[in-house]
Amino acid sequence: MANLKYYIDSAKKPNEKGCVPIRANVVIDGKNNWKNIGEVKPKYWNRKKQRVIEPRKEEKDNDFEKTNLFLDDYQYKAKEFFRKCLLQNIQVTSEIVQNFYIGQESILNPVKKEFWEAYEEFLKAGELERAANTIRNRKTIKNYLKKFETTTRYKMTFESINLVFFDRLKENVLITNARRYNYLSSINDKFKAFMTWSHERDYHTNTIYKRFSAPEKEGSIIHLTFPELQQLINFKFENLKLRNARDFFCFGCLTGLRYCDLQRLTKGNVSDGLIKITTQKTNKEVIIPLFQGVTTIIERYPEQYKLLPKFSNQRLNDYIKECCKLALINTPTEYKTFEKNITITEHKPKFELIGTHTARKTFICLAYDRGMDIEMIKSITGITREKTLRRYLQVSRDLKIEKLTAAFGDL
Repeated sequence: MANLKYYIDSAKKPNEKGCVPIRANVVIDGKNNWKNIGEVKPKYWNRKKQRVIEPRKEEKDNDFEKTNLFLDDYQYKAKEFFRKCLLQNIQVTSEIVQNFYIGQESILNPVKKEFWEAYEEFLKAGELERAANTIRNRKTIKNYLKKFETTTRYKMTFESINLVFFDRLKENVLITNARRYNYLSSINDKFKAFMTWSHERDYHTNTIYKRFSAPEKEGSIIHLTFPELQQLINFKFENLKLRNARDFFCFGCLTGLRYCDLQRLTKGNVSDGLIKITTQKTNKEVIIPLFQGVTTIIERYPEQYKLLPKFSNQRLNDYIKECCKLALINTPTEYKTFEKNITITEHKPKFELIGTHTARKTFICLAYDRGMDIEMIKSITGITREKTLRRYLQVSRDLKIEKLTAAFGDL
């Protein structure tokens, strides 16, 4: 595929401002196709990055941010233009490049795709780069929308996706099927991802979907306190299955790994005092140093290649609730759910609210509570967005007392 790059015309004499032209170039069959698109003083040009560098503090501003933003946008526009040529089997020639330079892109034909045909293409494209859970969730949402179309008789086309459609969808999710509000939020996010994907490929020109809004509502973050985690780790279970379930769950509490990664761990993931694993959801490697609590659990299973006992997600959920019940982790705990536009607050014994997902939340909350900085937590958990992480960062009652006493205890 054709590629646009930037250079400066260093052979040209600088103008009265000391600047030389910034030139875009696309090479076609060995022939250069140039276009002057800006100017810069040669000393501010980074040839490797093909961008303008920031001046020193004592030097005059050179608008490097504005220029680089323009270069980014123009290069992206060229990439999209050449990609569409490739998709439409249009051979890129020097004439076509020159047409692009002057803004004439009429050679491209609108690509017509039916709504559900495009949706299938979207799912298949995602299989090349998305994690298994994401692929499964996208298919579930698509199936829900197909059922919505059938039961409501609302024909879904790119042209029919409007605010009336969204009103009907909200009614179907929240009232007809009595789903919780955050399920609507999940549908909305994944559906908008499809609409954006298909819009970028010129399958439609509809942008009304961008006005759909169903922000996720943050429920209660359920996690074990440090004394509760100690209580669970040290409890003497007579039942072997419960002991194994406790070990699996507590390993997650101590490492911050997701269930899907915990069940994949083998002896091969441990070397030089470290656990190294490429996480399934993000496809990024995380490295976790071994410490006493972790090695104690590993050493309980010396005869197996898998690091931990094997459990299905549902079975582990059932067992860990039983474990926490026996270990007397039963503090009345507030739990919020959202139905339609109503927040429902309940109080339940904590063991009823514990599941496999609680382990990772426990790690994040306790690590932060006990002094681990946010960057370290992000590194261990593989979380990249601080906004995502901060949902879990609750300050405990004991820590509040400690800090308030330190601040005002002498009064």
